[in-house]
Amino acid sequence: MNYDFARNVFDLECMKRSLSPRMMRKFLRTVDEKKPLDADVAESLARAIKKWAEGLGVTHFTHWFMPLTGLTAGKQNTFLEWQGNRKIISRFSGRDLVKGEPDASSFPHGGMRSTFEARGYTAWDPCSPVFVVQSEKNSVLFIPSVFFGYNGLVLDKKTPLLRSLRLINDVALELLSHFGQRAGWVKNMIGVEQEFFLVGEKDYRQRPDLKTTGRLIMGARPPRGQQMGDHYFGAIPAPVLRYLETVEEEAFRLGIPIKTRHNEVAPNQFEIAPLYEEANIAADHNQLLMDLLARIARDHGMVCLLHEKPFAFFNGSGKHVNWSLMDSRGRNLLTPGPSRRSRLAFLSVLSGFLCGLNRYHDLLQAVLASPGNELRLGGHEAPPAIISVYLGEELEGIIEDPGSFVAGQFSQAELVRFEEFVPPILHDLSDRNRTSPVAFTGNKFEFRMPGASASLAFPVAVIDLMVAAGLREVHERLAGVRQEKALVQVLSNVLAENSAIVFKGDNYSSEWHDAARQRGLYIPGLLPDTIGRLREEKNIVLFEKFAVLSRQEVEARANIKIEVYVKTVEMELRVARYLLRAFIIPAALKNQSMLLDAVRLFPRDILTAQPSLLDNQHAFIAKFTAKINRAMEWVSQLDEDNEKLKEGDDLARARFCSKVIRPHLADAAALVEKIEERVDRDFWRLPRVTDILFR
Repeated sequence: MNYDFARNVFDLECMKRSLSPRMMRKFLRTVDEKKPLDADVAESLARAIKKWAEGLGVTHFTHWFMPLTGLTAGKQNTFLEWQGNRKIISRFSGRDLVKGEPDASSFPHGGMRSTFEARGYTAWDPCSPVFVVQSEKNSVLFIPSVFFGYNGLVLDKKTPLLRSLRLINDVALELLSHFGQRAGWVKNMIGVEQEFFLVGEKDYRQRPDLKTTGRLIMGARPPRGQQMGDHYFGAIPAPVLRYLETVEEEAFRLGIPIKTRHNEVAPNQFEIAPLYEEANIAADHNQLLMDLLARIARDHGMVCLLHEKPFAFFNGSGKHVNWSLMDSRGRNLLTPGPSRRSRLAFLSVLSGFLCGLNRYHDLLQAVLASPGNELRLGGHEAPPAIISVYLGEELEGIIEDPGSFVAGQFSQAELVRFEEFVPPILHDLSDRNRTSPVAFTGNKFEFRMPGASASLAFPVAVIDLMVAAGLREVHERLAGVRQEKALVQVLSNVLAENSAIVFKGDNYSSEWHDAARQRGLYIPGLLPDTIGRLREEKNIVLFEKFAVLSRQEVEARANIKIEVYVKTVEMELRVARYLLRAFIIPAALKNQSMLLDAVRLFPRDILTAQPSLLDNQHAFIAKFTAKINRAMEWVSQLDEDNEKLKEGDDLARARFCSKVIRPHLADAAALVEKIEERVDRDFWRLPRVTDILFR
C-alpha cells in the first residue's frame, strides 16, 4: 500500500514551505486563537494554494459545505477570469479563497427565508485545510466552508460546530485556571467508528426498495444470519479487502488517518475507523470518508449502504463517536493528573460533563432522531433510545469518595498475566457496558447513538454545547472557593445532583425503563415528539445563551427534521405499494396457478382410490391463497394510508407516519416474508436476502 499521507492536502507543512514566517505566525494566530483572517494572509495563501494545486493538475475549485440536507455540496469554478475585455487569465485571489456565492434557494431552510430569496454565501473555515480530489479526467480544489443566507442566518451544520468548539475552549480554560492548570487552548478530540454494509451492485439495481430508500422494505430473512457469530472480526473477504485497500489509499492522500478495519456482526457489515482528530477536522473527514466508501464501492461492483437499518432482521449500523478534551500541553482532561490540583481539575470536568448531559440529554436525543435511527435504536444490538452514562467501577468509586481520589488514593491499572506462556498485559480497572448509550472507556466518552449516515457536525456541536453548559455551571459554583475540602464538597454536590443520568446495569431491561422514568429522564415516544424536544424552551435558551444558534435557527432545524422524516416514510410507502403490485402479488399468483395446475392434473384414478390423498395440498393452497388475499388487502390499506398522509400539517403527518404507516409497513413486510418463503424461485424476480448478502 502507498502511504503517501496527506499528499492532496495543503496542510501546515505546505504552508510553512510557502509562506513567510510573519504570514505563518498570523495564520496560526487565526487557527489557534480563533481570530479573523487578515486580508494580506488570505492573498498570500491564495497564491501559494493555486501554485500547489496546479502541480496536482487542478483545473477547478469549489467551496465545499454542509447544508442542512446532511450531505455535502459545492459549486465548481475554473480559475479563468477576464483581464480587461479581451484576454483570459488564470487567477485565484484571496477573495476567491475566502468567499463563495452559491444559490441558496433550493437548500432546506425550515422557514428561515422566503422561497424567492435565493442569495447565499460560503466562507472558508481556515481551521480546515483545503484539499484536492482527483478523478481520471480532472482534479478539483475543495475549500471547506460555512454556509449562511443573505439575512445572516446559518444554513449549514458546520457553523454551530465551530461556535461550540470556541465555546468549550473558553469555558474549559476558565475552569482549568481555577486550579492553576494553565493552557493556551483546549480542543475537542474525536474518534469515529463508521459502520456500513456492502451489497452487490447487480442485486442492488434489482431491488427498488434498496435503490430508493437505502433499506430493504420487504424480504424474507435467510436461514443463516448472524446467529453463529462467525462474521464478527472474521477474515475479511478478498473482494472487500481489495475495496478497503483502495478506500484507505485515497483516504491517506486526503489526510484521513485510517487506523482500523474489520468485519462487524451482521453478514456483509464492516467498520472502518481513523485515529483521533480535532472535532472540526474529524467531521470533515467523516463526510469525505462516507463519500469515498460510496464512490469506490461502485468501482468494485458493490454498493455501500449507510442506512442505519438496511435489513430489519440484522444488526443496524451506527457511527460511534469517541469524545475527549485535550489542552495545548498535550493533557487529556479526562485523565487524572499526578497532582492534587490536576485531580481536582479532572473531577470538575467529569462533574461538568455529567451535569450537562443530565440537564440536556433530551436535546441530544432530538438531534440524533432520524428515520433510520428510529428503526435502529432500542433493538438489542443497538443502544437504547433512553440516554444514560456508564462510568465503570473506577469512576463510580471516585464519585462515592472524591476526597480520597483527590488525595491520590485510587486504583491504578496493573499488569496481569492470564497465562504463563503469554506476556503480561495492562488490565483495565472496569469492564465495558455494551448496552450503554454513553460510556466512559478509559480516557474518553463513547457516544454510541449516532446513526451511520449522520453528519457528525451538528451532533458534536450539541455535545460540546451541553458539556460547556455543565462546565460553566461548575465554574460558577466554584467561584470564590479555594480550600481543597470546600472544592471537593462543591463538586460532590454537583455529582450527586446529576446522578440520575448514571446507570451501570442492563439498558435493555424493562426495569431500566421504569427506573429511568422515576429518575425524570426523557423516555422517547413517537419520533416527531422526540424531534420536538429541540423546541423545548430550556433547549432553545441554551443555544441562545451561548450564541450557538438563534431561536429561529433552532426551530428551523426541527422543521427540517420533521419534513425529512415525512418525505422518507412517504417514499417507503410508495415503494412498498409498488413492490406489492408489481412483484410480490404477481409472483404469488403465478405460484398459486402452478399449484392449482398440479392438483388439477393429478391422475384421477389414483385420487378415486385415495380420496384424501390431496387434502394436505388443498389445505396448503388454501392457506397460501389466504395470504395472497391478505396481501391484496394490504395494498388497499397502504393506498388509504397514502391518501391520509396528504392531510394536516407536517407535524400531524409525521405523527401519522410514526404511529400508523411504519407499523403498517412492518406488518405488511411480515406477511410478505411468509409469501416469499412459499414462492418458487423462478417466479420471484427480486433478489432474495440470501443472494444479496451471501452470494
